[in-house]
Amino acid sequence: MRKVWQLLLIMALAILPGAIAEAQQPAKAKIGFLAFGSPPSGLSPSLESFLQRLRELGYVEGQNIVLVRRYAKGEIDRLPGLAAELMRLKMDVIVTSGTSAARAARDATKTIPIVMAGATDPVASGLVSSLAHPGGNVTGFSELPGRQIEGKRLELLKEAVPRVSRVAVVLDSTSRRDLAPLEEAATGLGVALLLSDEEVESPSEFRKAFGKMVRQRADALYAPETPVNVRHRNLIISLAAMNRIPTMYGSREFVEAGGLMSYGSNFAELFRSAATYVDKIFKGAKPADLPVEQPTKFELIINLKAAKQIGLTIPPNVLARADRVIK
Repeated sequence: MRKVWQLLLIMALAILPGAIAEAQQPAKAKIGFLAFGSPPSGLSPSLESFLQRLRELGYVEGQNIVLVRRYAKGEIDRLPGLAAELMRLKMDVIVTSGTSAARAARDATKTIPIVMAGATDPVASGLVSSLAHPGGNVTGFSELPGRQIEGKRLELLKEAVPRVSRVAVVLDSTSRRDLAPLEEAATGLGVALLLSDEEVESPSEFRKAFGKMVRQRADALYAPETPVNVRHRNLIISLAAMNRIPTMYGSREFVEAGGLMSYGSNFAELFRSAATYVDKIFKGAKPADLPVEQPTKFELIINLKAAKQIGLTIPPNVLARADRVIK
């Protein structure tokens, strides 16, 4: 019997250090990530930048943080359910990509801190009370307000294609609300906008819209980054190439998928900054006290493969200004 007790004691002493170490392990902080688009095949540049900044601040995925990713795969109606799921999983903070994801997260919870990484005009969108004093549980980083960014996109499109005088616009229920800044920018540049009476939502409607652009002799196209356009990204790129229409897109993802050019916020930088806000929240800061900041870095991306496909030569001065050229 004594030998049995000795054996049990030895086993207990062998197990005890591991049990104590496990009990002393701090709980991992849970970071939810909510995006409108589809999951990338690997780690996206934005998330890579986010995780890199977290590592610099002492947070390592799998060690002291858990990153729970949820993607709506281009279906905006899925966002509320995904946001509710993150709430049920009791995230410590939720990071969102885009306005629609930020709105879904805000509607799902008034208590879990939300850090936006690239929401368009969050004050006008009703996400925060003001940039300086957000109020509530939402803060983060916005994109450049429409009036400035739309003008710059049209300006760069006209510089890349000097002959442009008529620019068609792909419209849906979301982009139609933001036409005033675009129209103002077009007037300043002496460019006529070709706006369809119908909103495009389905593939057949996109094909019909492109047919109308050709009949109206559109010199170029502007496709803003709206939920509908993101969902039909590949179709828009294909139709633009097929009809040889130079196109300015709302984000680099369109150009990386084969589109001609884009100008917008550097999302890798926005996500890097978002990681800094996550750190501040973990250390006790309240979203209401963290001002919403606007981006300071913007990027022009040009795809020379797409240019060659439609027989377009990009002027050297425009190429020299590009932050990235895809050859």
